[in-house]
Amino acid sequence: MLYFLGNCQADFLARAMTRRGHQCTYMVQASPLTLPSHTGIPETLARLDEATPLGDYLHGRELKNQFQPIGPDDPAPSLIVMSLFHENTPLFVHDKERFVFFMDPRALTDKPKLMRWAQEQCRMFQPAPATYLKRYGEMLARVRADHPEVPILVLSRLTPYPAFGPEPFSYLKGWTALSRGATEVMSGWVSQFSGVHILDMDRIFGGIWADSDKRIEGQCPFLKITLEETDGQVTGLHARRDIEHIGSMPDRLADTVEEFLATGAVRYSEKETVPPQWRAQWRLTKLGQDELLERLASGANYRSAEAVGAFFLDLGRDYTDLLVRARERMPVCHMTLHMIKAYGRIHKNPALADWCDAHLAAAHAFTANGPLYQEAYVNRVKAIREHSVSS
Repeated sequence: MLYFLGNCQADFLARAMTRRGHQCTYMVQASPLTLPSHTGIPETLARLDEATPLGDYLHGRELKNQFQPIGPDDPAPSLIVMSLFHENTPLFVHDKERFVFFMDPRALTDKPKLMRWAQEQCRMFQPAPATYLKRYGEMLARVRADHPEVPILVLSRLTPYPAFGPEPFSYLKGWTALSRGATEVMSGWVSQFSGVHILDMDRIFGGIWADSDKRIEGQCPFLKITLEETDGQVTGLHARRDIEHIGSMPDRLADTVEEFLATGAVRYSEKETVPPQWRAQWRLTKLGQDELLERLASGANYRSAEAVGAFFLDLGRDYTDLLVRARERMPVCHMTLHMIKAYGRIHKNPALADWCDAHLAAAHAFTANGPLYQEAYVNRVKAIREHSVSS
């Protein structure tokens, strides 16, 4: 069994490996602090979960995932792959037993019994982003000790090079600063722990880049948009490029992992190197109207997202009409929807309601991510529609 511990990068890689016929298990993680803080699920938490179920407040970070992702009754691992996952905060620490765990603090207001228990026995805290790699090393040491003979692959994170602008964004807090010394820290893990290997995401992306048109917008089209508003009017915009969700990355990583399974070594092709141009500043490139419409109507997540992201490079023109023309073809994607929501606040246009009506039908038909995702997504589309037609 191949085990994948981490966040979406580990998840997508596990799916790619499963498609190739490997037996895989993915366990989403909450924080590097949870696993080293206790051997197995603390009985205190297990009893609490039995009396007052925590499932709705763990966001997939089940107690087993947090404290014993690979237990004695699980299939024996032949490989463990770990990503440098972002942390869920705030965390809780038990005052007496000192174990650390994550649950959504909304549980405290929803369940008075939980509130009383937490007030009497725990405290909440936010780990310092600067200590993340140190804490991750402690988690890695625990995984190594629990499974001493199993090879471990650690996926590094993409370095936020200037060419990945505007302002490359990572969900791991503090990664821009941490990335400057991360290579040495991870090399230290290889020296310290036998059987630990690092898979360099920069080099894998370098290979993807070599085979592409060498435009970051096509590989990482999703922008995190923060707006400043005064009296309902947008007065400022801050855009950051999401460099974590690269559509072609999982299959390229899977190629390397399969070679590792065959050879026991991480190997890179000749073209899998960091290109010098990544150190240059990002340059704005505009798309013409026909190019935008072709991408919007392509039905492909990344192409349509690239077009929506391009809208923000020319805010003097309202491109809502193109969204409406492509409305029947645009796929369900919460990151693209985030951009459309922001765009609808910059250019408040009642025609956007037509796009929302068509997209609601698509959202109701999209069930792949489960009912909670669907419900949240539908509500977001309805809120965008309501704003577009409000006076």
